[in-house]
Amino acid sequence: MKRQPVIILLIFFFVIPVSASTPADGAFDFVSTSVDKVLTILRDPACKEESTREVQRQKLRTIVETLFDCDEISRRVLGRNRKSFTPEQMDEFSDLFTRLLEKIYLDKIQKYSDEKVIYGKATMLSENKAEVETNVVTASKQIPINYRVVYKHGEWSGYDVIIEGVSLVRNYRSQFNKILQKKTPEDLLQQLREKVNKEEAPTKKAALLKENCITTGGEFCRETAQL
Repeated sequence: MKRQPVIILLIFFFVIPVSASTPADGAFDFVSTSVDKVLTILRDPACKEESTREVQRQKLRTIVETLFDCDEISRRVLGRNRKSFTPEQMDEFSDLFTRLLEKIYLDKIQKYSDEKVIYGKATMLSENKAEVETNVVTASKQIPINYRVVYKHGEWSGYDVIIEGVSLVRNYRSQFNKILQKKTPEDLLQQLREKVNKEEAPTKKAALLKENCITTGGEFCRETAQL
């Protein structure tokens, strides 16, 4: 996936009950309220210092863990290929794919630098699906971000994001299709396991270092910094 702090918007889906006059209004309220909640965390002065980054990350992680309809996104990303996965493999794929997205996007959004978000219109795609337009205003340009959301079980949730015309779901589906044309579901899962372990390793190392700092009164940190 591509760079830019605008990736922050990929994780702005916070599943909350919404009551509005029309379904489109409900979708719009869901997206705008969710974006505002994440922006509040990112703008909080108490989380600007390096020493408080993990606190900020945990607050954002709480949103990430509730924002995605993991099963829905996993099904859409795999498309027809999901038929070749066993239920157990689908469960593992959903878990690995969610962890990968979470790690990548948390790293991206913590580089947030006060971009402005302009909300556009909400359009119903079907009886229970909608697309909400937003634009991220940077110092040099406006970047269109469209959210696709679905209403089920009494609440809205995000199932795709389109950044400058590129769909998150289609992007990953294309990558996974190429792999599964020549390899098995188990091969794909193994690649994801390795990728997730690689992505999560720095975070786990940082958490261990912080824990050691606390338990040793800072001596471990000072010694490590000198290496």
